[in-house]
Amino acid sequence: MALVTGIAEYHLRVVSGMAEALAERDIPLLIVTNEPFGSERTPSIVLDLIRHGVPRGVVALSDASHFRRPELLDAISRARMPTVTLGNKLPGSPRIIADNVQGMRELMVHLLDDRGVTRPCLVRGIPQHIDSEQRERVFREELARRGLGFDEELAIDGLFRPNSSFEGLRELLDRRQDFDAVVALNDTSAFGALSAVIHHGLRVPDDLLLSGFDNTDGSRLSWPALTTVDQSLEDQGRRAVECVILLAEGHPCPDEVVVPSRLVVRASTTSDTTAVLAAAEPARLAELPGVRVVDGVPLMDLAYLAGRVGDMAATTRALQQRVALQDAALNLSWTTSNCRTMDDVITVLDPSLSRLGVPRCFLAIDHTIDHAIDQPGDRADVDDAAGGGHPSTLVLSYRNRRTEPTPPDVFARHELLPPGLLDELDRGVLLLQALSIAGRERGFLLFEPVPQSYLSTEALRVDLPRTIDMVLSTREMSDHAAELERQVAERTSELQQLNAELQGFVMRDGLTGIANRMAFQQCLQDAWHAHDPAGSGDLTVMMIDVDMFKAFNDRYGHLAGDEALKSVASCLLRAMRDPADLASRYGGEEFAVVLPGARQRQAVAVAKTFQTLLARTAIRHEASSVAPVVTASVGIATAPVSTALDPTDLVAAADQALYEAKVQGRNRIVVAARGRELSRRTAV
Repeated sequence: MALVTGIAEYHLRVVSGMAEALAERDIPLLIVTNEPFGSERTPSIVLDLIRHGVPRGVVALSDASHFRRPELLDAISRARMPTVTLGNKLPGSPRIIADNVQGMRELMVHLLDDRGVTRPCLVRGIPQHIDSEQRERVFREELARRGLGFDEELAIDGLFRPNSSFEGLRELLDRRQDFDAVVALNDTSAFGALSAVIHHGLRVPDDLLLSGFDNTDGSRLSWPALTTVDQSLEDQGRRAVECVILLAEGHPCPDEVVVPSRLVVRASTTSDTTAVLAAAEPARLAELPGVRVVDGVPLMDLAYLAGRVGDMAATTRALQQRVALQDAALNLSWTTSNCRTMDDVITVLDPSLSRLGVPRCFLAIDHTIDHAIDQPGDRADVDDAAGGGHPSTLVLSYRNRRTEPTPPDVFARHELLPPGLLDELDRGVLLLQALSIAGRERGFLLFEPVPQSYLSTEALRVDLPRTIDMVLSTREMSDHAAELERQVAERTSELQQLNAELQGFVMRDGLTGIANRMAFQQCLQDAWHAHDPAGSGDLTVMMIDVDMFKAFNDRYGHLAGDEALKSVASCLLRAMRDPADLASRYGGEEFAVVLPGARQRQAVAVAKTFQTLLARTAIRHEASSVAPVVTASVGIATAPVSTALDPTDLVAAADQALYEAKVQGRNRIVVAARGRELSRRTAV
């Protein structure tokens, strides 16, 4: 298994070498992208594969910001899987590295000695990345060896990315242009730098020389073609496979294997041929490839010219292929953005996969997303069908450049494919991309990448997760909306309460989560005016106070006091008899309840239920003289709405009843008289 943090040309060239070496041994290759979009954690499917021992060994192409996630390292360590890294070192595992020192030194000799550069700009890579650090160190050493100082203002952070390099160099060129070369520590950064140079109306190599590192396909197809360093990436992949196989067979393997690099000089650092010919300087003409000077006359070698024409034809074909793939990738991005259902996605993928040249592609969705599971036994059945693993369902099977019917089997996702398709895992190269957006894992994509074509790979890897997340999120929202509508239809009596909750979010108590005093007062007024004044409806108010709460805080601290109040609020909510009842925090340790339509007998039942629930909660209160656990006193007042009393009189009566309950010894219920005789109180 090749574990990568992305699929750029660099990764594809490495895995190409791995694939060749494995094909000789008839061993398939699985490429797993450990690059979750919008999350800092490794996708769980990557960890599942390692924990279940699916790969026979791991080759990790990593950078410092992605591979050193603790959960990933822990999974590899626990699995004791033969592991080789490229670049960064994993403790206890051998690594394959390119000879950055040799390649960078040859590049600097070319720039400083052959081309006469004296004041270069440096486009740095990723901090703490071993390749970036080694290349920058050689850059500085070679300048110092020639007595050339380096102006630190000419160092910009490219982060191995074109956008970062473009912005950094653009800002530098806005301030100053007194440098004669741009040395980017990888080709991708060089492409961004080239865009910035063109943006400022400058020319490469006439105004500035430009170099990269990696010798990607884009370096020979750019204009001008990019001088770079070839790291023998394919050879790195082959050497990594050899090391993994040695480890798997129990043989020793060198702790570090260094693969040579070589300088590739192209037009971005060489003189313009036309200008040299016009200058007619024999000494310079003789230096040009394919040129012979006879009696002062420059003669071009026909075989050389034929070779150059052939190179140009090959480059043209490569550019045409790239344009076609870019067009297909853009078309996929546009068509998937219009998808609203999974059926739309499948319909769009069929022709897009063909245009992108993808031979095989399988799309699996989390079964719990793809099939609603409502019955109590369904989940266990699905887990059994998946062999106890995380259940998945295949929704797309694309083979032999056409879409085939998908088998209905539910399978464990670490198996990657259902039983009837498992033979697909035994041949060739497949790339696994978790469909993960912002930590939400929807499933996974398994497809055969097009050799040396990162455009088609990136189109699938980036656009599909975003599209599927959008489609499934839309479906989830639609399902949720339908469920809400069903509930509203069945329980229309709750509609007003639900709307009130949505509109009255500000009336929630921040600590306990129940209604606050403002909500209590509003509910009391609404309940009072909602009844027919000529009718006989009752309205009850309960006032509750947690007994000896100051002593509780003094003994256990305010954090424990907050938790106790949350428990009291929970007990109060569970004691409510009707959706229209409102429990609220009145202030501090005091709570208030509105019971529309409740008579005294019903209110007392609610109060007793509350006290019973609170007693069962058994919150220790050793500082209380009432009981060894937290208790509460309750005052109740009930009045017919048809009376001339004001609702505030009802609150005052309930509060007075609460006071009486506390005077009588706490942890009891006191009921005020009905109607106009609210001043009389009765203990329960």
